[in-house]
Amino acid sequence: MTVDWNAVQAIGTSMLVLTSVGAIAYAGLQLRHEREYRSVANLEKQLSFFLSEPFVAARRRLAQARLDLREGEERLHRWDLEQPPVTVFEVLDFYEHLALLVKKGHLDLYDVWHTFYEWAQPVYVDMQPLIESPESMYADHYEDLRAMMRRMDELQLKRMHEKNANHWALWTPDRILDHYRYELESGGRPGRSRRRVVREVARELVREIQQAEPASVVETAEAPHA
Repeated sequence: MTVDWNAVQAIGTSMLVLTSVGAIAYAGLQLRHEREYRSVANLEKQLSFFLSEPFVAARRRLAQARLDLREGEERLHRWDLEQPPVTVFEVLDFYEHLALLVKKGHLDLYDVWHTFYEWAQPVYVDMQPLIESPESMYADHYEDLRAMMRRMDELQLKRMHEKNANHWALWTPDRILDHYRYELESGGRPGRSRRRVVREVARELVREIQQAEPASVVETAEAPHA
C-alpha cells in the first residue's frame, strides 16, 4: 500500500492550523479575563479611597461649604466663577482621575456608573459652570470628567426611560440639597447596598469565567470548515 505523503502533509498542516487558531482564541479569552480582573481590582482600589477617612472628610467639608443653614432654612450657598468653593476641587479631582482611568481602559464605564454615579452627578450639576463654562479657568482641567459624565448620563437616561422616570427632575436643587445633607448625616459613607457593589461585580465576573467552557475555543478552531 502506497502512502500518499502529500495527503499526510496536508492533514498535518490542517491540524497545525487548527491548533494555532485554538491557541490564539484561548489566549484572547485569557487576555480578556485578565483585563476584567484588573478592572475590578482598580475599581476596588478607587472605592477604598472613596471610603477612606481623608476623602470622606473632604466630601463632608464640601457638603458643609455648600449648605446654607442660616435663618433655619437649608439652601445652597451662592457662588461664582471668581470665588468657587475651594473644598470642591479635591472631590472633582477624584472624579477626574476616575474619568482618566476609564479613558485609558483601566476601569469599565458601566462599573463606574454603577458605583459612583449617584455621588458624582449631584456635585457635577452643582459645579457645572466651574466645569463647563468657557469663562472658567478650570474647564480644560476637567475635560475627561465632562466626557465621562456625558457617557454616564446616557446610561442613566436609558435606565430612567425604561422606568418611565424624569431624569432631570432627579437633580433639582432640592435633590442636590438632599445629597449634601446625606453626606453630613451619614458621615460621607454610602449605604450598605453601595458598599456591596464592587463585591457583586467581582462575583459576577468569577461566575462568567467559570461558565466559559473549552468548547467555545474548539468551536472557534473549527471555524475554517464552516
